[in-house]
Amino acid sequence: MATTATTPLLNASGNSNNDAETRMVLKMLRLQVATPLSVLINIAVFLCCATVIHPSMSDLSTAFPTTVTPNMGMMSVIWMAIFVGQIGYCILLVLSRMHQTKELLAYGVGLRLVFVNWIMIIWSILFTLKFWTPAAVVLGVLVLFVMWINVSLLWYPTHANHPLDTLFIHVPMRLFLLLFLLSVLPQNIFIALDWVYSPDHPERDYDNRSTEGFITVIIVHILGLVWVLVRRDLFWTVGGVYVCFATMGKRPKPTMIYAALITFAILYPLFWIAATTYHRISERAREGQIALPADDLPPSERPVVDVEPEQPDPAGKDAPVVLIEGEEDPAAVWGQQRS
Repeated sequence: MATTATTPLLNASGNSNNDAETRMVLKMLRLQVATPLSVLINIAVFLCCATVIHPSMSDLSTAFPTTVTPNMGMMSVIWMAIFVGQIGYCILLVLSRMHQTKELLAYGVGLRLVFVNWIMIIWSILFTLKFWTPAAVVLGVLVLFVMWINVSLLWYPTHANHPLDTLFIHVPMRLFLLLFLLSVLPQNIFIALDWVYSPDHPERDYDNRSTEGFITVIIVHILGLVWVLVRRDLFWTVGGVYVCFATMGKRPKPTMIYAALITFAILYPLFWIAATTYHRISERAREGQIALPADDLPPSERPVVDVEPEQPDPAGKDAPVVLIEGEEDPAAVWGQQRS
């Protein structure tokens, strides 16, 4: 006799728990196919555009310098960390068996990372072809997607018991946002607006659009400081300091931009220390609070207690008193007479 194979989809027909489990299985299957493919294609296209094709993305950054252009060699370290983190993400996506990690992958990141990789592929091609304005628009959309992912990850905080989740999910997504928001997007916008100076005579007009560069550095790094202050984010703190030094590594730079970058490189760790210290002091203050008894509280803060009315004695006040031999009547002791 033929038997029917048991699958999660068939078992889900009559049980809500099985329905949720089936949706999770289907989400994971889609992610396990789409995410590694997008990551591999993104890495291949980016490496081709950055190193193989001439002029490469690095050559174009050198040919069109701006006041916010970073040192490409230093920034390649962050690129490498992002791509290694994404490869680890794909491995975690395939091999993970923990429900908490699967929920983080399916709902914390989901298919949005696939869209991010494909958008980045389009941006790499547009930038290499010198389509500056379309590349800047596409890059802005990419930043919005990465920001969306990082906001979703707020509901799935890092935990010491899940270090791989932190290393391969939270860190790459944080570095993605940090790199594009603090460095790549401002540089692309400056090139699109033709706010560049001549690479042949940088000492003559390197301070061209220095005011715009100063304002841009202030805005993007203030956003980074707000994130550090609110989230106590150590990864952003370290990454923000590194981006500041990487931007200073591309010379020459106007003095006001140097001053701004040095200031933010100092402020990032200070803000993180201040936010962490305040958080710990607040936790200790909450743990050390002593609950006052109700009698010591003001009348307006005392708890309201519902008192049930006293029930009458079912036997009644005239119920006969049964005395044991040798026992005195209580009423007689107190000079009372029974009716």
